[in-house]
Order: sequence, then C-alpha cells, then structure tokens
Amino acid sequence: VPDTSRLPAVYFLYVLGSGGHSAEMIEMIKRNFRGQPNQHRRYVITSGDTSSQHMAEKLEALVSAAYPSVPSSPGTGAGTSDAFRIRRARDIHQPLLTAPLTCLVSASHAVGALTRPPAARSATRHGHQFRYPHVIVTNGPATGFIVCAVAHLLKIFYLVPQNRLRMVYVETWARSRSLSLTGKLFLWSGIADMFCVQHEGLARGTRGAEFVGVSVCRGCRRRVVLVRLLDRLTMMGWG
Repeated sequence: VPDTSRLPAVYFLYVLGSGGHSAEMIEMIKRNFRGQPNQHRRYVITSGDTSSQHMAEKLEALVSAAYPSVPSSPGTGAGTSDAFRIRRARDIHQPLLTAPLTCLVSASHAVGALTRPPAARSATRHGHQFRYPHVIVTNGPATGFIVCAVAHLLKIFYLVPQNRLRMVYVETWARSRSLSLTGKLFLWSGIADMFCVQHEGLARGTRGAEFVGVSVCRGCRRRVVLVRLLDRLTMMGWG
C-alpha cells in the first residue's frame, strides 16, 4: 500500500448527496479513514442540506477526538477539513424541463469547489500543494456527476494539472443487481478513474467495475481495497 503520509499534501473531496447517500458516504469514510497531518478533506454539500452538514460535523468531531492535534508536535492530528456549498443539481419533484438550468448553476458552483484552495492551508508551508484535490469521491447523487463532469472539463481544457482531480465513483450499497442512473452516466461517459461496486454479482455484470466489497458495514474485511484505490490515485498525483 503506498505511504501517502510522506507526501507534502493529500487532498480528498467528498460529494455528499442527501439522506441515504450522505449517510453511506460518511460511513464509508469512517470505515476507510486514516488520519494524517498532511491531509485535507473537503465536503461538498448542496444548499439547504442541513442533515449532511451535521453528519460531516459529527464525523470531524470523531476524527478530532481520535487524532488529537498537539501544537508542540507538528506531526500530530488528522489534518484539516472544510465544507463547500453548491446548488443542488435537481430538486425533489422538480420538472425535468427546468433541470438543465439548475444543473448549469450547480456546475458553476462546482468550479469553485474544485479550484478554491482551503483557507486553513493557505498560510502553511505546503499551501500551494492544496490548490486542487487529488481525489474526488462520490457515491450516487446527481450532484456528484455534475461535480465530476466539471472536473473532467477542467482537465480537458488543461485548466488544472492532469494528475489532479482523479475521480472515484462508488455505486451505492442499495444497488446489488443494476446500476443507478448516476452509475449509468458514469459508466457511459467513462470519466471516472475508478468505478467501484459493493456487490460481487453487480461487478460480474458490469464491465470495468471494481468490486470493493461492502464498504459501509462495520468490520468489513474488504474495506482495505478502497483504501488502496484512494492511495493509488493520490500517489499518481505525484508521479
């Protein structure tokens, strides 16, 4: 497993959806978490989603308790975090006719989420290394596809380094036989660097899918697979 603790910066961006998607993402982060002082975590949360905000705050409180930072010891703690608000791609029961407009607004907000450096890192020694996320992780909300589509466009036009904004899509645990609409969009577009599913049967029937096991359960034996994927993509940012 690559040792990312030796890198100047490790920057993850997590897209939180709402309700079940957010709860699953938070649980996935908890089960695969490894605290490092050189790490920054950005949570992309849609406007008006107070539930996901509370989940992220609760998670970070657990992280702070598990990895206390000692001012006299620079190599302690689990790094920094922040939350970035963007417009939801499509509201519940929103007419499809108006969805393209809200998707465009969401996309414009996503540019800021992907390119605005964390304030907590701006004055640090390696602050410039936190300019863009190394890895984007999403698990099914439509907003996640919008964020990743924007990231893909930024790389197509060489507006960000090609070794940043690596994308990991993890299909929701609820999908054991067929892909969600978001999953189909990721598979069809091919923009994800890693396309992961949590059920072996779904992996067998989905070309290009990586089986990572059920990453949201307590004590999962295969959770290390997802850790390795994230580490591998992060290290690629320094290759």
